[in-house]
Amino acid sequence: MLNATTEQIETFNEKAPEILADLAKHTEVKIKEKIADIEPKLAQQISIEVANHIAQCWGGEVIYIPRNLVLLLNERDRKIFNEFNGTNHRELARKYNVSMQWIYQIVKKITKEEIARRQFDMFGNA
Repeated sequence: MLNATTEQIETFNEKAPEILADLAKHTEVKIKEKIADIEPKLAQQISIEVANHIAQCWGGEVIYIPRNLVLLLNERDRKIFNEFNGTNHRELARKYNVSMQWIYQIVKKITKEEIARRQFDMFGNA
């Protein structure tokens, strides 16, 4: 499909189920964001291929797509940890709309994670 004609692209846009058309549109937007100088038609062709591939792999299945909240919260917590300077609890609490106590907990949790990640395993549990 990478050499798809304009007619094939139009057919997909007109006939594809709404969820696949939406997937293709979102994929196209992300491709254009990441590859600024890509030809619009190529981005569209790739996005249609992705949508068709997903349809082949998971077509007919009921799929729940999680909001990815754990990852998003972890990213937020990492930002808070990186911005923390030892005295700016209140500022961070306001900025991220959480309590000062929550800032303390985040800093404590991430500090523990960092120590565990960097610490040498003396017993070689590899």
